[in-house]
Amino acid sequence: MKENTKQKVLMVDDEPLNISVVAEILFHKYDLMVATNGEKALQIITSETKPDLILLDILMPGMNGFEVAKRIKENHNTSHIPIIFLTAKHDNESIVKGFELGAADYVSKPFQKEELLVRLKNTLQTFNLRNTLNRALEKSQSYAKTIEKQMALIDKNIIISSTDLNGKITEVSDAFCRVSGFKKEQLIGSNHRIVRHPETKTAKFVKLWETITQGETWCGELKNRGKNGSFYWLDTMIYPIFNELGEKIGYTAISQNITDKKRVEELSVTDQLTRLHNRMYLENSFHREIKRSKRYNYPFSVIMLDIDNFKEVNDTYGHDVGDRVLIAISAILSGHIRETDILGRWGGEEFLIICPHTNVSDASVLAEKLRSSIEEYPFETLGHKTCSFGISEFDLKDDDYKEVSKRADEALYSAKKNGRNRVVVFESMHE
Repeated sequence: MKENTKQKVLMVDDEPLNISVVAEILFHKYDLMVATNGEKALQIITSETKPDLILLDILMPGMNGFEVAKRIKENHNTSHIPIIFLTAKHDNESIVKGFELGAADYVSKPFQKEELLVRLKNTLQTFNLRNTLNRALEKSQSYAKTIEKQMALIDKNIIISSTDLNGKITEVSDAFCRVSGFKKEQLIGSNHRIVRHPETKTAKFVKLWETITQGETWCGELKNRGKNGSFYWLDTMIYPIFNELGEKIGYTAISQNITDKKRVEELSVTDQLTRLHNRMYLENSFHREIKRSKRYNYPFSVIMLDIDNFKEVNDTYGHDVGDRVLIAISAILSGHIRETDILGRWGGEEFLIICPHTNVSDASVLAEKLRSSIEEYPFETLGHKTCSFGISEFDLKDDDYKEVSKRADEALYSAKKNGRNRVVVFESMHE
């Protein structure tokens, strides 16, 4: 009997019609398994006949698709299985959450037969190739030649670049050329900085080089610049390569294009007018800083600021002028905060800055510099405008961000009440 070589696809959906449609599309190319709820899906996934890929609906009774995906990725034995969300739920928040849980792709209902087949094929091909490379890397560095041969075979499908020890490009795949817009002859011999995006923080590259020069593998996301000035995002793994004598001779990077994923993420956490982080991003940042602060026992402070008499600007000059003021102040703040500070629009004419590893004294110095910069700035139409500032430091006894932000808000209110265009620290209010 001929052995079944079809790859196994598990579809998880509680709607018989959806199952029937997908079965008709996949029947001839894949071995289709079906689960009508999350619990049954987890039973199949943890059995001996694991699927090669999972098509997962989000909206299901009982355990929803997000919870199923979370459990799959938390299990070491199943975390490698790629997941494609196949759902009618296509708002930005759901898409971002799906990618955060480890989804490889997202297909919205209704879909075209050709689209589903291509996405399945590409996802399986990418994961198969990356798994092959990972297994080879885990065995030994002595398999470097084998890995390089495998890279040659997947030149058209995987974004690959190799450099010497100084970062000069020695080899690139066709896929790298396509995503960057450069030709091979333009890239080979150039330093890898040719694709470095100016917005990428220096600290990230310092950490990257520290890791790979020590002979270890670096994994992370990089924002690169294309030949035409556009940008693209790569999920990248960089590892050292060695010659037959065991001498390190350079580095190789294997990447996946995640530009679409990053664009969706950016839309969900960016204020559309000022292009600063929005309130949702700031609240998430609060949670992260609180965890770090309580774990490592270090301070962080919050600066809250409000544009003085902003309503008068809108009432007198119109909302267009008011919007330009918000944009200008956003630019001033962005240009004067430190690299580690987290700036965003808290709401309306209010802005908020989270200052890690910073006590109220240092935060007060920063706030005074910002206040002075805004006061001196020549605004179009208005001439000059001012802001009031309130500062508070996180207390390890605080349960969440609302307590520290409330204290900063009280300090801001005091600054407004006592003449505006000033910086007030919450501590000094009660001395």
